[in-house]
Amino acid sequence: MPVEYSGLLRRLLTDSHVYFALKVLIAMVGLLATALATGDIQLTVLLSLGVVAGAIAETDDSLWGRVKNLAMTLVCFLFASLCVQYLFPTPWLFALGLASSTFLFVMVGALGQRYATISFGSLLVAIYTMLGAAKAPDLFYQPLALGAGALWYGLVSLLWLWLLPYKTLHEQLAQSYFALSRYLEEKSRFFPADEHGAQAIRHNLAQLNINLVGSLNLAKTALNARLHSQRAQAAPELAGLLRLYLLALEIQERATSSHYPYSRLEADLKQGRVIAGFQEVLQQLAQACRQLGYAILVHEPYHHPKRIRWALEALEDQLEFTHLKQHYPQSLLTPMKFLRRNLASINGLLASAEELQNPATVPMPLPPLARPAPRPLLALLRQHLSLDSMVFRHALRLSLGLVVGYGILQTFELDKGYWILLTVLFVCQPSYSATRRRLMQRMLGTFIGLLIGVPVLWLLPSLHGQLVVMGLAAFLFFTQVRSNYSAAVCFITLYVLMAFNLLDGIGFAILGPRLLDTLLGCLLSYALVAWLWPDWQYKRLPQLIANSLSANARYLSAVLASLHLRRDESLAYRIARKEAHLADSELAMAWQSMLVEPSKRRRFLDLCFTLTWRNHALLSYISALGAHRDQLEPITGLAQISRHLSHTLTQAAGQLAGEAPQEEQGPCPLPAPDSTEEQLMLSQQLTLISQLADELLALANQSRLLTATQGATMPTPS
Repeated sequence: MPVEYSGLLRRLLTDSHVYFALKVLIAMVGLLATALATGDIQLTVLLSLGVVAGAIAETDDSLWGRVKNLAMTLVCFLFASLCVQYLFPTPWLFALGLASSTFLFVMVGALGQRYATISFGSLLVAIYTMLGAAKAPDLFYQPLALGAGALWYGLVSLLWLWLLPYKTLHEQLAQSYFALSRYLEEKSRFFPADEHGAQAIRHNLAQLNINLVGSLNLAKTALNARLHSQRAQAAPELAGLLRLYLLALEIQERATSSHYPYSRLEADLKQGRVIAGFQEVLQQLAQACRQLGYAILVHEPYHHPKRIRWALEALEDQLEFTHLKQHYPQSLLTPMKFLRRNLASINGLLASAEELQNPATVPMPLPPLARPAPRPLLALLRQHLSLDSMVFRHALRLSLGLVVGYGILQTFELDKGYWILLTVLFVCQPSYSATRRRLMQRMLGTFIGLLIGVPVLWLLPSLHGQLVVMGLAAFLFFTQVRSNYSAAVCFITLYVLMAFNLLDGIGFAILGPRLLDTLLGCLLSYALVAWLWPDWQYKRLPQLIANSLSANARYLSAVLASLHLRRDESLAYRIARKEAHLADSELAMAWQSMLVEPSKRRRFLDLCFTLTWRNHALLSYISALGAHRDQLEPITGLAQISRHLSHTLTQAAGQLAGEAPQEEQGPCPLPAPDSTEEQLMLSQQLTLISQLADELLALANQSRLLTATQGATMPTPS
């Protein structure tokens, strides 16, 4: 039992969300200790608000990069807070300043994730300043207090980073392997699956690929932040983590690959034991990925399960035995052999992770990672100075929303009406679907937080008790803010109740206004995204599908160009593969968002669903070629086949993007399969890809109505 409690505690302390919140808790404990020593409650509350804003504005980076981010954050916080405090006595001038500064901060966020988080934190600090602007003793009191709180959190975070420089990277890599585990677990449901079930599984896999691609991208960003210096390149732990990241990329390609139309597998194989064997191996591989992710997360050695090799050997024996009885045709037996071989390769990759965790066994030199090419900041800003840009539209909507919220509280003289602005800031998102999710979560979290806050105020009337509740509420807020926004709002509502009760003794009096202001802010946010330049997904889907088809065409060309060569994970190949998966992920996210939009805006729903799951199926067939690219032998006319398939996919992408239809080029010139298994496998995969490419081209022709009814270009992504 003590061992179980020890493991539970270790898992809790290494959870990515708890780890992030622990830094906030440490900073809060320091502030609460200061409050108890000095008795200055007002200053303590302002410092704690600065801590919250500083934590929200933080981005992952190397130690020196974090120092630069902290300096930039403090400058922006002081600027935002000083402007509010200075303009506050003149409402009309304050409204003008609020609109212009909000627009400026949101537009600056288009320069990158670092600038976006700092800009959001600055707007948050500005609203925090409004809450106490009327009672501030002088111009600099609140700006300096809020800035000091952010600085204190920044110093705690820097110390934490110095002590554990790769902790965040461990978390992101662990999440990548957890996502791989979920993907493999879902894929095991193909064995068996009928036509309808296979479509549903393809759709689920496309959704799971969103989290997988997102986790891998975050891991790559964390790696790039630490690999830019020669000193970092020599760090053994970093080298092992980089290899584990590249290992995850290889497993992703093999996990997403499809070797056969699985909806026909049960009818063609006529052998339940073989199908159950494939399912069992996939489930065991999923469990191994989960174990590896946990080992990375808690810094423990990974021990690869030996039973997977036995399951693979049993599957091979069962397949051969069944073949002797059933006499399977080569067109069925060959894909099954390559499927088993692919699962064995995943097993081998996972087994190699045991050595990668030992820095002495990590091969050198380290392979390069792609880094985004630097672009002039002014050029980036000019790119978004148009109504076609989601960032520009969001900046206009948010600026207008905050000014309208300010006008409401001035008109009706709402004493604590600044919570309307705070709600608009958090709820109003660049898209309708994201705003709607936030709206419901905000209302639910606020209501539950108020229900919890009433008995807490009754049961803990003392200063010390409410200070402790404030610290715990802030800690719990940051454990949930990235995963469960409703719970996060619940805890931050509790935090706010304690803060106002400590400042003004009005904890109970703020319950009603808090709920009313949240409701008004949510309604205002909904009106903004529903009525002002709404970004309905049916307008974006054609271009997203076109982008995905183009990326798949480039990925296919990269795979076919590397057939029967020494297997390597070159940078150019990894970029082509990543772009295909990223485009597929963006397409699946758009489809997911479409499902929460108003029913009258879900145009061409069935067509978009069909295009989405077929696109993921296409990516899976290409991935199978990529998984075996070093083993497959070229067939006659491969160059002509490659050009035909690329042209078909590019033509379909062009028609979805609104281009005029081109003259059809006829069927793909697929030759009769040659004698070897490797050539047969290549020929069959190309046939499956060709069939899907033709189907997608036909669907693209049908969807021309979709592009013709829009008359608008694709918005610039945020």
